[in-house]
Amino acid sequence: MQTNLLSYSDADKKKARLELAKIRADIYDKQKYSELLCNGIEALKEYKDADVILLYFPTRSEPDISPLADIARRDGKKIAFPISVTKDFTLDFRFISSPDELEIGAYGIREPRADAERATLSDCTLCIVPALAVDADGYRLGYGKGYYDRFLSTFEGNAVVAIHSSLVCERLPRNDTDIPLKTIITETGAIRHR
Repeated sequence: MQTNLLSYSDADKKKARLELAKIRADIYDKQKYSELLCNGIEALKEYKDADVILLYFPTRSEPDISPLADIARRDGKKIAFPISVTKDFTLDFRFISSPDELEIGAYGIREPRADAERATLSDCTLCIVPALAVDADGYRLGYGKGYYDRFLSTFEGNAVVAIHSSLVCERLPRNDTDIPLKTIITETGAIRHR
C-alpha cells in the first residue's frame, strides 16, 4: 500500500488537521478525482450487495460523492443522508429520493428535513464515511466531534472511506473510541484491511 509519509503522534490531532486540510485544499481537479471515487465505490462488492447506501453532502473541500445518490437509485437502492444531532453528537440517517430535498442544517451542511423517513439499517447497508485523512491501519481523522465513530460503534453494515491518495498517511492520532475502517477507496483503487 502506498501511503503519505506523514505520521502523527496521538497528541498531534490539531497539527494533523491543519496540515492535512491544507493538502486537501490544494488537490487539483477535484471533479475528476471525485468521479473516480464514485466509480470505485460503485465497483465494490459491498456496494453491489447493499440495499441502502448512507451518503453525506460534501463540506470543507471534501470529495463530492453526491452523484452516487443518482447511481444508487438507478441501481434500485435506497439512499439516506445524516442529520447531525448536536445535543449528543449522534447521526440520524433519513431516506431521501433526491439530494434536492436536502436543506442547510447543523454546521452549515446540507441535511434531510426532520420529517423525512428514518432509514432502516441492516447488515446490507453501506455507509460512505467522510474523513480529512485516513492511515495505514484504517483509522480516520475527522473534525473532532466523533459523530461517525459513535455511529460506527454500533453499525452492523459495511463502511467505506473515500479519500484522495495524498491523504492516506502512515499513522494518524487515535484514541480508544476511534473505529478503524476495513476499506479505503482512493482515485487509484481500493485498499483493504483485515
